[in-house]
Amino acid sequence: MSTLAQAGRRMRAILVAALAACSVPPAHADAAPPRVPAHPGAAATIPLPRSLAEGIRMFRAGISAPEFGAGTCASFLGAIYDNLWRASPAHFDLGAAQREAADIVRDIFLAKLELRAALARMEAAGPVPPACVVAMRDTMRAALFMGEYVAENFLRPEPVAQVFSGGEPALLLNPAFGPELALRSGDVLVSRGDAFVSGAIARLGDTDGSFSHVGLVYVEPATGEIHTVEAHIEIGAVVAPVHKYLTDGKSRAVVFRLADAALAAEAARLMYERVQLASARGRNVPYDFAMRMDGTDRAGRPADAELFCSEVASLGYALASGGRLQLPRYRTVLRMKNDAFRKAIGIEAEASFAPSDMEIDTRFALVAEWRNFAKTQRSRMTDAIITQIYAAMDDKGYQLRNTTGDALKRDLAYTARHLPLFGALLAERFPRNMPVSTLGMMLALDRTAEAMLLPLEAANADQVARTGFAMTGAEMRAYLRALPPGLYRSTFRPAR
Repeated sequence: MSTLAQAGRRMRAILVAALAACSVPPAHADAAPPRVPAHPGAAATIPLPRSLAEGIRMFRAGISAPEFGAGTCASFLGAIYDNLWRASPAHFDLGAAQREAADIVRDIFLAKLELRAALARMEAAGPVPPACVVAMRDTMRAALFMGEYVAENFLRPEPVAQVFSGGEPALLLNPAFGPELALRSGDVLVSRGDAFVSGAIARLGDTDGSFSHVGLVYVEPATGEIHTVEAHIEIGAVVAPVHKYLTDGKSRAVVFRLADAALAAEAARLMYERVQLASARGRNVPYDFAMRMDGTDRAGRPADAELFCSEVASLGYALASGGRLQLPRYRTVLRMKNDAFRKAIGIEAEASFAPSDMEIDTRFALVAEWRNFAKTQRSRMTDAIITQIYAAMDDKGYQLRNTTGDALKRDLAYTARHLPLFGALLAERFPRNMPVSTLGMMLALDRTAEAMLLPLEAANADQVARTGFAMTGAEMRAYLRALPPGLYRSTFRPAR
């Protein structure tokens, strides 16, 4: 190795060590022990149990109690979120958690099924207050992360790379659908990759989400062959063998299913044929960067002339049902305080179908949940980084900016993809209808997020070495808030 290379490596090590030293105390490190409501709607509180398993059992009992309803939902779930889900690992009896970890992970999954059942009961009784819907979203996200965190730190399972393979805790199955998973035509698949753009999509709404992509399953009646119908930023809407979906490196994925199998199959058939026909004619249905689901786009075309990923499922079910079944039941609001980023990446809609909206659409059953534990910790880091970037945009007026080099790459790519000589080479990365501002924002986001990821990984590794436990989401966000702005000043700084 050259002397110059050795010096570069030493400087990198010094930088990482210095940034790791910026770690701050956990956001949840309070002097007073956490307390939770005695039951939904109660003014009285009780200490949060030291047994994590008991805390989860109490939560399940609370959401199954008759007192849990539209009037108590937001306050009860909010208190649980602030105390149980955000509690430091040090609060709990770690020896007991180690012994009961498998049951805890399973019980958290069952709690999510019960929470969706409780939401369905509320919906049957009348409109659900928006605050309750937000609390449901927050609780589903927190439950997902807690289940993953417990499995990673106490069970330490071998990673499973193929989606929907393996057993518990990688694959969790709804007992109502039997001991094995068999995909069905019309199943809605929501998933998450580990790229920064996946985190940006998952957290773009007014409430954070855990998923960034939606696919629709189509099973050929004659052969039983399984396909997915999906819309990708890079290539637009396509049909592909399900094997491609199962092996493309996802972090997590969930199956949602409509009880009406005939309607589900028709929704899948309509989208399969529509997307296949466009591809057979030589051009995939373009990706919809505007994320419009209603009315017309800026060119005066119907909103479904282009498709974003969730729109494949929503359009299929709308067409199959004659407009009676509109997905999702609760749309994500896309407005941000600092709206420059949303507009720069080409989004025109102010509310749309975010992949995580399926978590609270009770018309579809949650059939199975899968995760690759080689990637879930990276997903949490990405979430923390994107949340910090968005918070700096909203609270401090920060904006993503291209460096001179990235601006040149952006402009060259935008120009070259429209030329016959280079268009084919760039087609799968930079689609022709991608706005140049979208391309620029993706480059700036990657640069900024990468600058934050390096010290965060070092701080996390340091905490694991000291305590045996990875950083929680709250600890990651507290650490990122303390990072020196100069770390990413070239691509992320206050507006002038």
